[in-house]
Amino acid sequence: MTRGLEGAVAVVTGAGAGIGEATARRFAAEGAHVVAVDIDGEAAAETVATLTGDGAEGLPVETDVSEEAALERVARRCEEAFGRVDVLVNNAAVRGEQGPVTAADSAVIDAVIDVNLKGAIYGVKHLVPLMGEGGSVINVASIGARLPREGWSLYDATKGALVAMTKDMAYDHAADGIRVNAVSPGWAITDYHIGEREGDAADRYVEELTTPHEGGPGALERAARPEEIADAICYLASEEASYVTGTNLEVDGGGL
Repeated sequence: MTRGLEGAVAVVTGAGAGIGEATARRFAAEGAHVVAVDIDGEAAAETVATLTGDGAEGLPVETDVSEEAALERVARRCEEAFGRVDVLVNNAAVRGEQGPVTAADSAVIDAVIDVNLKGAIYGVKHLVPLMGEGGSVINVASIGARLPREGWSLYDATKGALVAMTKDMAYDHAADGIRVNAVSPGWAITDYHIGEREGDAADRYVEELTTPHEGGPGALERAARPEEIADAICYLASEEASYVTGTNLEVDGGGL
Protein backbone atom coordinates (compact mmCIF):
# COMPACT_ATOMS: atom_id res chain seq x y z
CA MET A 1 0.00 0.00 0.00
CA THR A 2 1.09 3.57 -0.67
CA ARG A 3 1.50 5.47 2.59
CA GLY A 4 -1.10 8.08 3.47
CA LEU A 5 -3.89 7.24 1.01
CA GLU A 6 -5.96 4.74 2.96
CA GLY A 7 -9.11 6.53 4.08
CA ALA A 8 -8.16 9.72 2.21
CA VAL A 9 -10.79 11.65 0.27
CA ALA A 10 -9.62 12.14 -3.31
CA VAL A 11 -11.43 14.30 -5.86
CA VAL A 12 -10.56 13.42 -9.46
CA THR A 13 -11.93 15.54 -12.31
CA GLY A 14 -12.38 14.02 -15.75
CA ALA A 15 -12.78 10.67 -13.98
CA GLY A 16 -15.12 9.19 -16.56
CA ALA A 17 -12.40 7.94 -18.89
CA GLY A 18 -8.69 7.75 -19.64
CA ILE A 19 -6.15 8.99 -17.13
CA GLY A 20 -8.87 10.24 -14.78
CA GLU A 21 -10.61 6.88 -14.69
CA ALA A 22 -7.32 5.04 -14.13
CA THR A 23 -6.43 7.48 -11.35
CA ALA A 24 -9.78 7.01 -9.62
CA ARG A 25 -9.32 3.24 -9.71
CA ARG A 26 -5.78 3.48 -8.37
CA PHE A 27 -6.81 5.68 -5.44
CA ALA A 28 -9.67 3.34 -4.59
CA ALA A 29 -7.32 0.35 -4.70
CA GLU A 30 -5.22 2.18 -2.09
CA GLY A 31 -8.28 2.48 0.14
CA ALA A 32 -9.14 6.10 -0.66
CA HIS A 33 -12.67 7.44 -0.95
CA VAL A 34 -13.03 8.76 -4.50
CA VAL A 35 -15.20 11.61 -5.70
CA ALA A 36 -15.38 10.97 -9.45
CA VAL A 37 -16.17 14.23 -11.24
CA ASP A 38 -17.04 14.29 -14.93
CA ILE A 39 -19.23 16.27 -17.31
CA ASP A 40 -20.64 12.88 -18.37
CA GLY A 41 -22.58 11.76 -15.32
CA GLU A 42 -23.09 8.23 -16.64
CA ALA A 43 -19.35 7.82 -17.23
CA ALA A 44 -18.63 9.04 -13.69
CA ALA A 45 -21.12 6.53 -12.32
CA GLU A 46 -19.58 3.74 -14.39
CA THR A 47 -16.14 4.59 -12.99
CA VAL A 48 -17.46 4.46 -9.44
CA ALA A 49 -19.13 1.12 -10.16
CA THR A 50 -15.73 -0.38 -11.04
CA LEU A 51 -13.87 0.92 -7.98
CA THR A 52 -12.41 -1.72 -5.68
CA GLY A 53 -10.88 -1.10 -2.29
CA ASP A 54 -11.33 -2.29 1.26
CA GLY A 55 -13.85 0.12 2.76
CA ALA A 56 -13.37 2.71 0.02
CA GLU A 57 -16.42 4.71 -1.02
CA GLY A 58 -17.13 6.23 -4.41
CA LEU A 59 -19.22 9.30 -5.15
CA PRO A 60 -19.99 10.18 -8.80
CA VAL A 61 -20.70 13.85 -9.48
CA GLU A 62 -21.79 15.20 -12.87
CA THR A 63 -20.01 18.53 -13.20
CA ASP A 64 -18.90 20.99 -15.86
CA VAL A 65 -15.62 22.23 -14.36
CA SER A 66 -15.68 25.32 -16.56
CA GLU A 67 -18.48 26.68 -14.36
CA GLU A 68 -17.38 28.03 -10.98
CA ALA A 69 -20.78 27.40 -9.40
CA ALA A 70 -20.46 23.72 -10.36
CA LEU A 71 -17.19 23.40 -8.42
CA GLU A 72 -18.82 25.11 -5.46
CA ARG A 73 -21.46 22.38 -5.54
CA VAL A 74 -18.77 19.69 -5.68
CA ALA A 75 -17.17 21.21 -2.58
CA ARG A 76 -20.50 21.13 -0.74
CA ARG A 77 -21.05 17.49 -1.74
CA CYS A 78 -17.60 16.57 -0.44
CA GLU A 79 -18.16 18.39 2.82
CA GLU A 80 -21.56 16.76 3.32
CA ALA A 81 -20.33 13.27 2.46
CA PHE A 82 -16.88 13.24 4.02
CA GLY A 83 -16.31 16.50 5.87
CA ARG A 84 -13.05 17.22 4.08
CA VAL A 85 -10.90 16.77 0.97
CA ASP A 86 -7.36 15.36 1.12
CA VAL A 87 -6.40 15.13 -2.55
CA LEU A 88 -7.46 17.10 -5.62
CA VAL A 89 -6.49 15.89 -9.09
CA ASN A 90 -7.23 18.53 -11.72
CA ASN A 91 -7.35 16.25 -14.75
CA ALA A 92 -10.38 17.36 -16.78
CA ALA A 93 -9.37 18.77 -20.17
CA VAL A 94 -10.49 19.27 -23.75
CA ARG A 95 -8.21 19.34 -26.78
CA GLY A 96 -10.15 21.59 -29.11
CA GLU A 97 -9.36 21.57 -32.80
CA GLN A 98 -5.71 21.18 -33.74
CA GLY A 99 -4.23 23.94 -35.85
CA PRO A 100 -2.67 27.40 -35.56
CA VAL A 101 -4.24 29.98 -33.28
CA THR A 102 -4.94 32.13 -36.35
CA ALA A 103 -7.48 29.53 -37.46
CA ALA A 104 -9.05 28.91 -34.04
CA ASP A 105 -12.74 29.54 -33.56
CA SER A 106 -13.48 31.85 -30.63
CA ALA A 107 -15.85 29.32 -29.06
CA VAL A 108 -13.11 26.68 -29.14
CA ILE A 109 -10.62 29.10 -27.59
CA ASP A 110 -13.04 29.81 -24.77
CA ALA A 111 -13.80 26.14 -24.19
CA VAL A 112 -10.16 25.06 -23.99
CA ILE A 113 -9.21 27.86 -21.61
CA ASP A 114 -12.37 27.48 -19.51
CA VAL A 115 -11.99 23.73 -18.98
CA ASN A 116 -8.23 23.23 -18.93
CA LEU A 117 -7.20 26.30 -16.97
CA LYS A 118 -10.20 27.88 -15.28
CA GLY A 119 -11.48 24.44 -14.29
CA ALA A 120 -8.28 23.81 -12.33
CA ILE A 121 -8.40 27.29 -10.81
CA TYR A 122 -12.01 26.84 -9.68
CA GLY A 123 -11.18 23.40 -8.29
CA VAL A 124 -8.38 24.81 -6.18
CA LYS A 125 -10.44 27.82 -5.10
CA HIS A 126 -13.30 25.76 -3.73
CA LEU A 127 -11.74 22.43 -2.69
CA VAL A 128 -8.40 23.41 -1.17
CA PRO A 129 -10.20 25.25 1.68
CA LEU A 130 -11.52 21.80 2.71
CA MET A 131 -7.97 20.46 3.02
CA GLY A 132 -5.93 20.26 6.18
CA GLU A 133 -2.23 19.68 6.72
CA GLY A 134 -1.05 16.87 4.48
CA GLY A 135 -3.35 17.83 1.62
CA SER A 136 -2.17 17.45 -1.94
CA VAL A 137 -3.07 19.00 -5.31
CA ILE A 138 -1.93 17.44 -8.57
CA ASN A 139 -2.49 19.35 -11.81
CA VAL A 140 -2.38 17.18 -14.93
CA ALA A 141 -0.45 19.18 -17.51
CA SER A 142 1.30 17.80 -20.60
CA ILE A 143 4.73 17.32 -22.11
CA GLY A 144 3.46 19.91 -24.59
CA ALA A 145 3.98 22.54 -21.90
CA ARG A 146 7.64 22.63 -22.98
CA LEU A 147 7.74 20.65 -26.24
CA PRO A 148 7.04 22.50 -29.50
CA ARG A 149 4.29 20.74 -31.44
CA GLU A 150 2.68 21.91 -34.64
CA GLY A 151 -1.02 22.64 -34.27
CA TRP A 152 -1.17 22.38 -30.48
CA SER A 153 -0.61 26.04 -29.51
CA LEU A 154 -3.91 26.60 -27.72
CA TYR A 155 -3.97 23.33 -25.76
CA ASP A 156 -0.29 23.55 -24.83
CA ALA A 157 -0.69 27.16 -23.71
CA THR A 158 -3.18 26.04 -21.08
CA LYS A 159 -0.90 23.22 -19.97
CA GLY A 160 2.08 25.56 -19.70
CA ALA A 161 -0.05 27.86 -17.57
CA LEU A 162 -0.89 24.92 -15.29
CA VAL A 163 2.80 24.21 -14.75
CA ALA A 164 3.51 27.85 -13.90
CA MET A 165 0.49 27.99 -11.58
CA THR A 166 1.62 24.80 -9.86
CA LYS A 167 4.96 26.30 -8.89
CA ASP A 168 3.39 29.46 -7.46
CA MET A 169 0.64 27.58 -5.67
CA ALA A 170 3.24 25.42 -3.96
CA TYR A 171 4.46 28.57 -2.21
CA ASP A 172 0.93 29.87 -1.58
CA HIS A 173 -0.04 26.77 0.41
CA ALA A 174 3.23 25.53 1.90
CA ALA A 175 2.47 27.17 5.25
CA ASP A 176 -0.83 25.25 5.33
CA GLY A 177 0.99 21.94 4.91
CA ILE A 178 -0.53 21.44 1.45
CA ARG A 179 1.69 20.29 -1.40
CA VAL A 180 1.02 21.23 -5.04
CA ASN A 181 2.59 19.39 -7.97
CA ALA A 182 1.99 18.71 -11.66
CA VAL A 183 2.27 15.63 -13.82
CA SER A 184 3.07 16.05 -17.52
CA PRO A 185 2.21 12.91 -19.47
CA GLY A 186 3.77 12.14 -22.79
CA TRP A 187 1.71 10.10 -25.24
CA ALA A 188 -0.73 8.09 -23.13
CA ILE A 189 -3.20 5.94 -25.02
CA THR A 190 -6.77 6.74 -24.00
CA ASP A 191 -10.25 6.36 -25.49
CA TYR A 192 -9.51 9.45 -27.60
CA HIS A 193 -6.79 7.55 -29.46
CA ILE A 194 -8.70 4.27 -29.62
CA GLY A 195 -11.55 6.01 -31.42
CA GLU A 196 -14.12 3.70 -33.00
CA ARG A 197 -12.08 0.54 -32.44
CA GLU A 198 -13.82 -2.00 -30.24
CA GLY A 199 -13.15 -5.35 -28.61
CA ASP A 200 -10.12 -7.28 -29.85
CA ALA A 201 -9.26 -4.57 -32.38
CA ALA A 202 -9.00 -1.98 -29.62
CA ASP A 203 -6.97 -4.32 -27.42
CA ARG A 204 -4.53 -5.07 -30.26
CA TYR A 205 -4.15 -1.38 -31.06
CA VAL A 206 -3.35 -0.50 -27.45
CA GLU A 207 -0.94 -3.41 -27.13
CA GLU A 208 0.91 -2.41 -30.29
CA LEU A 209 1.38 1.19 -29.19
CA THR A 210 2.29 0.46 -25.57
CA THR A 211 4.83 -2.24 -26.46
CA PRO A 212 8.34 -1.04 -27.45
CA HIS A 213 8.58 -0.77 -31.22
CA GLU A 214 10.90 0.83 -33.75
CA GLY A 215 10.07 4.50 -34.15
CA GLY A 216 7.99 4.55 -30.98
CA PRO A 217 8.04 7.74 -28.85
CA GLY A 218 10.77 8.44 -26.31
CA ALA A 219 13.69 6.42 -25.06
CA LEU A 220 11.32 3.55 -24.22
CA GLU A 221 9.97 3.62 -27.80
CA ARG A 222 6.37 3.19 -26.75
CA ALA A 223 3.31 5.06 -25.53
CA ALA A 224 2.07 4.90 -21.95
CA ARG A 225 -0.95 3.18 -20.51
CA PRO A 226 -3.23 5.46 -18.46
CA GLU A 227 -2.41 3.37 -15.40
CA GLU A 228 1.25 4.42 -15.66
CA ILE A 229 0.27 8.08 -15.41
CA ALA A 230 -2.07 7.24 -12.53
CA ASP A 231 0.86 5.64 -10.69
CA ALA A 232 2.78 8.92 -10.84
CA ILE A 233 -0.25 10.89 -9.65
CA CYS A 234 -0.75 8.45 -6.79
CA TYR A 235 2.89 8.84 -5.73
CA LEU A 236 2.68 12.64 -5.66
CA ALA A 237 -0.51 12.47 -3.60
CA SER A 238 0.99 10.12 -1.04
CA GLU A 239 3.16 10.61 2.04
CA GLU A 240 5.99 9.04 0.05
CA ALA A 241 6.26 12.39 -1.76
CA SER A 242 6.14 14.42 1.47
CA TYR A 243 9.18 16.50 0.44
CA VAL A 244 7.99 17.07 -3.12
CA THR A 245 6.15 20.28 -3.97
CA GLY A 246 6.20 22.75 -6.85
CA THR A 247 7.46 19.99 -9.13
CA ASN A 248 6.38 19.11 -12.65
CA LEU A 249 6.93 15.37 -13.02
CA GLU A 250 7.33 14.48 -16.70
CA VAL A 251 6.07 10.96 -17.32
CA ASP A 252 7.01 10.64 -20.97
CA GLY A 253 9.13 7.53 -21.39
CA GLY A 254 12.32 9.52 -21.77
CA GLY A 255 11.09 12.33 -23.97
CA LEU A 256 9.11 12.40 -27.20
